[in-house]
Amino acid sequence: MDTLLQIVKFLKARADKGGRDYYIPEAWNYFGYTAYEKDPARPGEIRVCPYHFFHSCLETQILTGRTDQFFGPVRKEDSSVLDKRAAIYGMLPRAYTAWRHDRSDRLYPGTFLKSMALLPFLKELGVEIIYLLPVFTTGARYTKGEMGSPYAIKNHYRLAPELHDPLLDGENIGIEEEFKAFIEASHLLGMKVMVDFVFRTVARDHELLIDHPDWFYWMGIPADEGFSLPPVKKIPPLTYPRGKALRRLYRARETRSYLQRFTYPPSVLNPELWEEVKARQRQTGENPLTLIEEAFGITTAPGFSNMLNDPQPPWFDVTYLKLYFDLHPEARIHLGKPGPGPDPAFHGYAPFILPDGACANLYRGEKPNRELWAYLIDIIPYYQQVYGIDGARIDMGHALPPELLHTLIARVKAVNPAFLLWSEEFHPRNATALKRKGFHFITGSLWALYKRWAEAGFMAEVLRHTLHSALPVTAALETPDTPRLAYYCRDKRQIEMLTLLNFLLPNTIPFLNNGLELLERQPMNLGLDNTEEGRFVLEPDDPVYGKLAFFDNYCLHWRNNDFAWMTGLLRKANYIRTRFFSVIQNPRNLLRAYSRRPQEKLLRLGYYSAAEKRGLVFLANKDLQETAKIRWVKELPRPFRAGREVRLLYSTEKQKAWLWPLTEEWELAPGEVIILETGEEEA
Repeated sequence: MDTLLQIVKFLKARADKGGRDYYIPEAWNYFGYTAYEKDPARPGEIRVCPYHFFHSCLETQILTGRTDQFFGPVRKEDSSVLDKRAAIYGMLPRAYTAWRHDRSDRLYPGTFLKSMALLPFLKELGVEIIYLLPVFTTGARYTKGEMGSPYAIKNHYRLAPELHDPLLDGENIGIEEEFKAFIEASHLLGMKVMVDFVFRTVARDHELLIDHPDWFYWMGIPADEGFSLPPVKKIPPLTYPRGKALRRLYRARETRSYLQRFTYPPSVLNPELWEEVKARQRQTGENPLTLIEEAFGITTAPGFSNMLNDPQPPWFDVTYLKLYFDLHPEARIHLGKPGPGPDPAFHGYAPFILPDGACANLYRGEKPNRELWAYLIDIIPYYQQVYGIDGARIDMGHALPPELLHTLIARVKAVNPAFLLWSEEFHPRNATALKRKGFHFITGSLWALYKRWAEAGFMAEVLRHTLHSALPVTAALETPDTPRLAYYCRDKRQIEMLTLLNFLLPNTIPFLNNGLELLERQPMNLGLDNTEEGRFVLEPDDPVYGKLAFFDNYCLHWRNNDFAWMTGLLRKANYIRTRFFSVIQNPRNLLRAYSRRPQEKLLRLGYYSAAEKRGLVFLANKDLQETAKIRWVKELPRPFRAGREVRLLYSTEKQKAWLWPLTEEWELAPGEVIILETGEEEA
C-alpha cells in the first residue's frame, strides 16, 4: 500500500495549484465530486483540477476506512480462491480511460492512474477480478493501426510507457510505481488482478533479437509481400493440421516453394557482420530489426493461424518463437526427399514454421530451446513477486509444449499456490485435462451461442456447454475479439434478456468486456466471428469510426445515453446472482428438464434447493412482437406451485404487482423478462 499512499500524497500536494482545465466524462464522477465546472460546449463532461479530482477519488473511495484491511494477494492454497459469484472485468487500460482532456483534438490514452480511479465503480457492478489485456511494451516495426497491438510484445519485462500518466511525472513515480499502486488499490477493494500473457508469439522486433537471433524464424526481404500460407487442396477451411490434412500440407507443391523462402539467422549467415551490427545496436539503441534488415536483407517471418486454409490474413506484426531447434518427426516423414541444404535439423531447409509448428502441444521436436523456455517460465513469477498480481490468462496456452506448460504452472504455484489460471480454451470437452494441469476456468464459447437465443433448442445447448465443463466457463456476452452485444442485439429487450440470463447460468463466471456497461457497438478487434467490414458499424462522423482498440487510438463513448440504463441492469443482475448464489452454484439444484424444455416462445431457467427450501425461475418471452399467455399452474415447476401466490423478484414491466395469484393468468409482454422466487423472503 506504500506506493498508493505515495501517489495520493503527490496528488494532494498539487491539488491547490492546478486549474480547472482538465475535461473528463461526467460518468467518471460516480462518487459525488462537487468541485467541477460545466462547459456548454462539451455536454456530458465536467472540467476539474485533475490533481484534486484523482486525489479526492483515491482517498475517499479507496483509502478511507480500508487502510487497516489491505487484502493483498491470497497466499495459501484454497479451493474457494475462485469465487464464481464474482464477475470479471476485461480491461484494455490504454482504451478504457482514453479521453480528450484539453481543448485540442488530441486523444490522450488511458493510464493506470485514471483506470485506478474507476475501480470502485466497477466494484459496484459486482466486479471482483480485473483482467488486464497485455500491458507490456510493444513493437515499433510492422505495427497495425495507429498504436499497434498490445499482443505484439517487444519486451515481456517492461510495462508499456504510454500507460504512465503525465500527471505523475516527478517524485520518482514511473510506470512501475503506477502499476504497483493500481494493484494495491485493487487489493484494498478486495479485488484480484489478472494479466494476459503471450508466449508463442512476440513483436517482429522483440529485444531478444540482438542476443538470440537463433530463437526466431527468418525470411528474405520483403517477407510480407505476397506472404501467405500454402493452400491445402481438398481440405475445408479452418482444419486442424492432423492426419491426412497434415500429409497433404507437406506434400503440396506450394509448400516446397514456401519453405525455400526461409533463411538462416544473421549470426549464421555472416558472423563477422553480425558482431558489427550488435555493437552498433548496443551503442546507439537503434531498432535491432531495422539494422538486421539493412545489413542482411532478411527479416523475421510473419505470424499466422495454426489452422489450415484459414481465411484470416497473416499476422504481420508478430512472429513465432522457435521453441524447438529441430523439426518434429512426423513432418520429416511427410516431406520425404530432403531439401537442398545440408541442415539435418529442418530436413535440409533453413529453420521454418508451418501451422503444425504452431501446435507445439501436438508436434514437438527432439531438441527443445531450453534457454528460451527458461526465459518464458520466469515471466509470470516476476510479475507475482514484483507487483503482486493474482492471476494470469495464458494466450493459446493449450498450444504450448506440455512439458513447458507444466513447468511454467509449477513455477507459478511455487510462488503462490492460490494463483488464478485462465485457459483460452473454447471447448468444454477439454476442460478436464486443463483442470488436472492446474487451471481454474476456461473461456468457452457462450458469446457465440447467444446469437441463437431465439431458437427452440437454445437453452439446452447453453446448458450442455456449461454443465459438461469440468471447469467454470466465462459467461461472456461479448469478448475483446468478437462483435459487440449492442451491435448484434439492437433491441434493448434482447439485451436485458441475455444479460440477466448470463448472470444466472450454472458453472459460469460472468465476464464484462471493456465497454459493455456503455453498450459500445464498435468492436475492439476482428479476431472472432467478424470481417473487415465489421469495423464500420458507427456513423462516419463518429471520432472512432473504423477504429479498433487493439490497434488504434480509441476511446469509449462515455457520454452514451445508455450508460445509466445498462449499469443499472448490471447491478440488478449481480444482486440477483449474489442473493441466490448458494442455490445457483450447486448443479443439483438446477431444474434441468424444466430449463431444457424446447419452446418457441419462452426462455426458461429454474433452480430449487430442497435443503434451503428456496429457488428462482427466469422466464422470458422471446417473441418481440406478440404477448405470451402463461397459466402458472401449468408453467411453473412443482416447488413454485406450493403456495397461493407467485412472488416476483424482477419484472421488466414495472407497473405489475409483485405478488400474483397462482390461479390467475399472466401475460408476458413482447420481450418481457420476469424472475420469480420461492422460499423465505429476504429480511
